Amino acid sequence: MAARAALIHVVLRRRGIARRYVPPISVVLAAAKERYIAGLVSFRGTGVEQWVEYFAAAATRSVHLAGSYLHEVSVLRDQWRRQLAQSPGAPRADAAAWELIDNLPAHPTITAAVAATATRRSRPQTYAAIEQLSSAGVLTPLSASRRNRAWEPTGLLDLMARFEGGELG
Repeated sequence: MAARAALIHVVLRRRGIARRYVPPISVVLAAAKERYIAGLVSFRGTGVEQWVEYFAAAATRSVHLAGSYLHEVSVLRDQWRRQLAQSPGAPRADAAAWELIDNLPAHPTITAAVAATATRRSRPQTYAAIEQLSSAGVLTPLSASRRNRAWEPTGLLDLMARFEGGELG
């Protein structure tokens, strides 16, 4: 299933149909795996029209799903910004913490090294941003260790799970 879905994405990119992003068609197809497999079987016979209709409907659903996901990411980012703004000793407007918030949706888990690279800020600025975001409840540490620490943006993995389950939109 995954290999076929990956092939779909490759074809869409190479043919220029999905230039900027690839809609999550595989998520929609995986939600109805039996129907997907039945469609492939019927495609081998006389069911070409039904398969094309099913695939077109899945592509349309995936575009709506992607739009819903982007909306929910925006809502989550706004929530993180409110949490940081309302935290004691909220950082200045030019602080690294605000920039890091903009980068969090691309990182379901983040380390200080990744955060520094994503924001192009110094290590001290990055560690200060992580501390501010942790204190505000935006980042949750994944371990108590002082070495090789990683953090999870609050709510992001839940949002991603809802997206992968086709539960958005």
